Amino acid sequence: MTGDDPLPARDPSLEAVLGPVLDEATAEIEAFRKGPALIRFKRSIHGGMEPVTELDLRLQDLITAALGQAWPGLPVIAEERRRHLGPLPDDCLLVDPLDGTAPFLEGSSCFAIAVCLVRSGVPVQGIVDLPAFNVRVSAAAGSAPAVTGDVERLPAFASDTVVTSPRHTELATRLLPGLPVVGVPTASVKMTLVTLGRARAAAYLPAARGTAAPWDYAAAALAVHAAGGEVRDPTGRDLARTLPTRLDGWLATSTAQFPADLQPLMHTHS
Repeated sequence: MTGDDPLPARDPSLEAVLGPVLDEATAEIEAFRKGPALIRFKRSIHGGMEPVTELDLRLQDLITAALGQAWPGLPVIAEERRRHLGPLPDDCLLVDPLDGTAPFLEGSSCFAIAVCLVRSGVPVQGIVDLPAFNVRVSAAAGSAPAVTGDVERLPAFASDTVVTSPRHTELATRLLPGLPVVGVPTASVKMTLVTLGRARAAAYLPAARGTAAPWDYAAAALAVHAAGGEVRDPTGRDLARTLPTRLDGWLATSTAQFPADLQPLMHTHS
């Protein structure tokens, strides 16, 4: 199977399975915003500390319960309550119940819920839900992405804009003289902006060790690919056609041919 093969007939639609659950998740997010934020810190799979809330855990439980009913026996690899990550099985489901918890807690709208189905070692279905913008992107191998909601609610930039993590904007600006660079938190949000034509490219600059987890990018990378673009890591690996793993960086572009002027983004360490 390749990333362009049609969806296996045995698999239900992620959108059909998760649509009602994601609507419930949006209500949970709105309720959390109105109440006191109970925040803890956890040790991530990268070894550092990062925030986690009861909302993260609640959303994960909602999503994984629905996935378990639709795909009984299929491994569900979810972010929360996980300290270690080994190689993924060739068939699994990846779940990030709240991609961008830190920006969410700071009041940013740039957070997402991301789920990806992996079959035979490649992503075949993905959903990226952007609750703050009421926009949802569903992608399946071999099909154009399906979008619900008003895309005009999303941020839009000049046609040649590259979006990066906020802490990488200064370095990216030096690497791309003459191109506009804008800081946008959250991997799946950045890639979704590329998917929907709101930015030319998005990048997470290489770091000293793998800091992008499979659930951070797999669903959104499939959406970029389905829209005619590509997402590659610094080695050139196509992230929509290979088994997700931890990464040292990635570059998403709105076209299948990687522009030479963006290559410096993948050849440096932050």
